[in-house]
Amino acid sequence: MTRTGSTTGRAVAACATTAALLTGCGVQETGVVEAGGPATITVFPASDQRMLLFFLASDGRLTPVTRLSTTDVPPNAKQEWVGKTLAALFAGPSVNERAAGLHTGLPAKGAKMVFKSTSSTITIRLPLPVRPLAKTALRQLVCTAAYAEGGDGTAEVTIAGDDGTLPPTLC
Repeated sequence: MTRTGSTTGRAVAACATTAALLTGCGVQETGVVEAGGPATITVFPASDQRMLLFFLASDGRLTPVTRLSTTDVPPNAKQEWVGKTLAALFAGPSVNERAAGLHTGLPAKGAKMVFKSTSSTITIRLPLPVRPLAKTALRQLVCTAAYAEGGDGTAEVTIAGDDGTLPPTLC
């Protein structure tokens, strides 16, 4: 009898252990829990000759891209550096960037812009109406200009066009 009782006890213990493993130890199934957007990091160019441009990903999100400048611009020539960076933005994504799914919301003819900058503000005058531009296209322009001006993206950017001036914006 004792032998049967111990065999039964072992069988019950094995069943209990198996049941516990199969039920996940009491953890109940839940649906998807939203916890915010994906993690983000601040990206800074690694050298004085690296441009930070903002393009749009296939899902419409603003995406930073770094490029090495093909021409030397002295570090104290901010006006020239901002101009080169904005011209690169208006030229659009490179072949590799397009292959990665990046695109732009900005028209190509904006490359003939006029701008002025100080240490914390930038005014960009485009030869086109700016009010019809999508918000994401304007964000591309604002963030690219803000990072080109000071490196930290804190510059205030005002965009003007043939149809007036938009309010100053931060990246």
